[in-house]
Amino acid sequence: MMRIARRDFIRIAAASTLAALPMRGAVAQQRTPHNRPPATQVDQAQIYLIRGLFGVFSSGMDQMAAQFQAQGYGNVSLWSWTDVDQISNDIIGGHQNGDNAHIILIGHSLGSNAVVQVADRLAQQAIPVDLAVTFDITEGLTVPLNVQRFVNFFQNNGFGRPAIEPAGFTGEFANINLSNQASLDHGNIDNAPQLQQYVLQQVYEITHTHVRTRVARRKEPRRG
Repeated sequence: MMRIARRDFIRIAAASTLAALPMRGAVAQQRTPHNRPPATQVDQAQIYLIRGLFGVFSSGMDQMAAQFQAQGYGNVSLWSWTDVDQISNDIIGGHQNGDNAHIILIGHSLGSNAVVQVADRLAQQAIPVDLAVTFDITEGLTVPLNVQRFVNFFQNNGFGRPAIEPAGFTGEFANINLSNQASLDHGNIDNAPQLQQYVLQQVYEITHTHVRTRVARRKEPRRG
């Protein structure tokens, strides 16, 4: 029997989910970014959702923020693609103050580019990123080695690009090409409910104790 690698499983699982569920779109109320309190439990996460151009074409980020909050995640914030410095400083400052929460970065369009830029800044401080998700990243950016799980949903639509997996990358890496999905385009790819649910499931696996990633185990309190 052929053995399926973990990173290949990500591609297969996402493709299966996409085929199984219908498409729909919606527009959510915009929220302003806010600083978050330090985490006090292992299963907590700092979730940063980053909008693209003008902050009005990435309503999927608002939808996922609301879904995360409904699931009980308290440290969820919405940002603009221009907020790379602020997001990086927020995470670095929390890390220096003992914040050991899981770091989740999610972006659409130019917000996807910002996800990689923030991860690069964190790599310079040796801060791991548990999950980075990009919807139609607009440049072929190289994902830094501090990212444990990376997923890029993209189309060959004039905007989207595959991200680049660097040599020595030890995490899970997936470029998921959705060019054959005619109902998706650059403006609504982040609104696809099946992709949103896939992202929510990834966050759940990282933040709950029945699945422990390498980065998550490193952050757990030492015993003895």
